[in-house]
Amino acid sequence: MPQTVSRTSGATGFEFLVGSWDIHNRRKNDDGVWEEFAATNTATMHVDRLVQIDLYDAPAFPSRGHVQALTIRAFDPGTGEWSILWLSNYAPPDFRPVVGGFEDGVGRFYQVIEAADGSPLHVEFVWDEITDDSARWQQAFSLDGGKTWDLNWIMEFARRR
Repeated sequence: MPQTVSRTSGATGFEFLVGSWDIHNRRKNDDGVWEEFAATNTATMHVDRLVQIDLYDAPAFPSRGHVQALTIRAFDPGTGEWSILWLSNYAPPDFRPVVGGFEDGVGRFYQVIEAADGSPLHVEFVWDEITDDSARWQQAFSLDGGKTWDLNWIMEFARRR
């Protein structure tokens, strides 16, 4: 059984993601139906290892076709937190980051944006089940201030050898 890699807040929080990965995606569509599809990801560190850039490629993303995306993760030594941006070929650029860090092997990152109806939409990213060869990322939304969460996307990462 793979051993879980310990992660703590700090500049090394996302070191585990460096390299190339196969991803099994499960994503809830607008009708609430879970769809599954494959993707790949390659992550590299930059700027004295304070910035991570990864390239995501999903050739058959349901209802969107070939999706390509770039994630930028930047560590702020002053706050001890990571800011994460996701930029893709299917949506206009959104430069509002999710922000957070790792504690006890789990990364939690949050933001509050405006939902389509103008109400606050709370967004949570969770990184967990991190080993040398696997990891899981999850996204959930909350419309009640974070009391309840609607899980809507899960990515299971397997390192490419």
